[in-house]
Amino acid sequence: MRARNVNSKTYRSTDSRRARTGATSAAPRATRIGKVREAFWLDPRLVDEAREALGVSTEREAVEMALDLVGFRRHLVLGARALRRLVLSRID
Repeated sequence: MRARNVNSKTYRSTDSRRARTGATSAAPRATRIGKVREAFWLDPRLVDEAREALGVSTEREAVEMALDLVGFRRHLVLGARALRRLVLSRID
């Protein structure tokens, strides 16, 4: 891999990455827009179990879907609580 020196910083060429991945530009992928980069220490067995249970192929997808499901669960709880307060009357 070639390295080039620009303003006393060394940057690796992305030519080899582009050749391996087929990338045509250095622009971020659409999936990165509006997202943040975080680093966590997760149990690999739990991640694999979640990945298989959710039917996704990557760890990132498993974590994203699991977080989405947490939010969905909250909406379900709020909806169930609202239904509990609902008073029904007979329509016949």
